[in-house]
Amino acid sequence: MINIFSARFDGLDALADIRRLITVQPDPVTGLEDLSPALAAERLSEVLKAIFLPNQFSLDFIKDCVDRARSFSTECFSTDQQYQRRLYHPPENETFPICLTGLAGVGKSQTISALMKVMPGPAPYASAHYHEPHILISYWYASARGKAGGRQLLEDFLGGDATGVRANTSKLLTECRRRVNRDGVSLMMLEEMQHQSTGQGVARVTDILLTMAGLGVPMIYVANYSLGHKLLTRNSEDKQRLLSEPRVMLPDHPDSKAWKEYVLECIRVSGGRVSADPSALVHELYRWTFGIKRLAVQLIKVAYLEAREARRHAITLEDVNKAYLSAAYSSSRDDVEELIRLSVHKSKTGGRPDLRCPFPVPMPSNVLSFAKDDRASRVSEKVFVSSLTAEERKTFEQLHPAGSPSNPSLKPKREKKPALPEQTREGLEDAYSRLLFESKGSPKQRGPVK
Repeated sequence: MINIFSARFDGLDALADIRRLITVQPDPVTGLEDLSPALAAERLSEVLKAIFLPNQFSLDFIKDCVDRARSFSTECFSTDQQYQRRLYHPPENETFPICLTGLAGVGKSQTISALMKVMPGPAPYASAHYHEPHILISYWYASARGKAGGRQLLEDFLGGDATGVRANTSKLLTECRRRVNRDGVSLMMLEEMQHQSTGQGVARVTDILLTMAGLGVPMIYVANYSLGHKLLTRNSEDKQRLLSEPRVMLPDHPDSKAWKEYVLECIRVSGGRVSADPSALVHELYRWTFGIKRLAVQLIKVAYLEAREARRHAITLEDVNKAYLSAAYSSSRDDVEELIRLSVHKSKTGGRPDLRCPFPVPMPSNVLSFAKDDRASRVSEKVFVSSLTAEERKTFEQLHPAGSPSNPSLKPKREKKPALPEQTREGLEDAYSRLLFESKGSPKQRGPVK
């Protein structure tokens, strides 16, 4: 007899199969020329956001989660008798969840979405215990955004069947354990945890995570760096449960195949609207985004607006550099420059907690070398330009306008206001005479009118 609890995971053993299931390569965008610049840029941005080319970290992470879910499902539901025993007498086990953390925009949510694609869909389970086949569910996904606590998440899990058990959290947890075993849930995913830490403290986040971990099912929760720092301030019993298995998702390496393929995919999806040299664009995009794909999409969007403002429909490397210096990208520019500073100085304390990894994960050597080389090239550029004579600098700026790839650090020249003429004694006397003449009028009448 085929065990449906393990058979539903068939076909998910090879990384090549997982890559095929989760890769998203949208069709090139069309019709942008007929839209207004703002609307066209937004449409281009939405198509670029849909791209998902999994790197090795995402593939390994998804494979590990699927294997954990398969193992849990096989061990807990090997026979029909075991299934019924867990249904009516759910064990009070506790699991240590996996903490998936990384910089904002690095691709954590896309990886979780890809994991949900890979997990088995609803499957019928025929048993003598049921009159009709019961539908099994392989995973449960929930977002902590807007949730008051772990209790509300449990009520959402039960749906309309939570009536009668809401008064007692212990009964609510017991009913959820029974429901998990009834439906064959083998993996739980909890996202948007960082929104709970804003202005509410870490106590509520800890309550949610510990409550969900009490269901005894393999669990993943997504957290940004800032939440990881806050969880590290908790007591040891909380840290041992919640931070025992951190998985840090780092940006792609600047010279990696994954980053190059992503940039080339952006060029393809743009429908030929990126006319910059691909090899130069790979370098420049990493330089201005630190390999964060959300920032890459934002930078291309702003660069497209720069091109439309110049009455063009194709993005050049100069547009990308101008987009980096634009007001629309200013907040992201501060983040990128701070990330470069942190990677060069290797500071373990201080700085912004949302950009500093809470776990001792070494930065890859090629990322460090890229940041150091980029910084050294900028310094040498400034030294070279500052050493030019006035005539040489004028020639240099004619050949390399400010904001171009060869001169990205220079700011455009501001037009000088005409200097005021030098004042003379005769001029001052003449101005004083005109002032008296212009202000001359009928004197104000004082006193009562006769």
